[in-house]
Amino acid sequence: MWIPIRTLYMNEMKVEARLKELGFETFIPMRYDAPDLAPKEERCTYPLVPAIHNLLFVHHDYSRDWCLGLLKQVDYPISFIKKERDGNDYAVVQDAEMEMFIKFCNPMIVGTQFKTPEEIQIKAGMFVRVKRGELEGIVGKFVRYHKRHFIAIETSGICALMTIRYSDVEVLKDENE
Repeated sequence: MWIPIRTLYMNEMKVEARLKELGFETFIPMRYDAPDLAPKEERCTYPLVPAIHNLLFVHHDYSRDWCLGLLKQVDYPISFIKKERDGNDYAVVQDAEMEMFIKFCNPMIVGTQFKTPEEIQIKAGMFVRVKRGELEGIVGKFVRYHKRHFIAIETSGICALMTIRYSDVEVLKDENE
């Protein structure tokens, strides 16, 4: 399973480097930054940057004690997202859900946006499955945001939104279909 980690001061790349030194598999949702404003004769570059600052995921079996021990092994301030506001357990993402989220966050797919559920005010939407294209088989909520249609994949309080046409999805009766 995957454990989401919050960092401070946009240190997610430094924390990721440390976790990799310790031998852990990690994931940071990335996107291509806006092109440099360079003269026409120079080539514009599009660097990969974190899509959601201060967030990364580490692949490890969940144990609260392991999480608390990790806090001492990383030289930067980190915290774990709680499963419940008043609870002691931390949030986890199952492997299958994370695999879908990683595929959805591919920076080569143009148009993905990252928002919190509060930003898009997700209401009970239709669960849909993408029928064709690069995202074929992905299941998510069909939502409308700023007068456009998206498929939304939510994990640990973050939503990835991908522009989608209604004709490219099939409606599911529930998310487990």
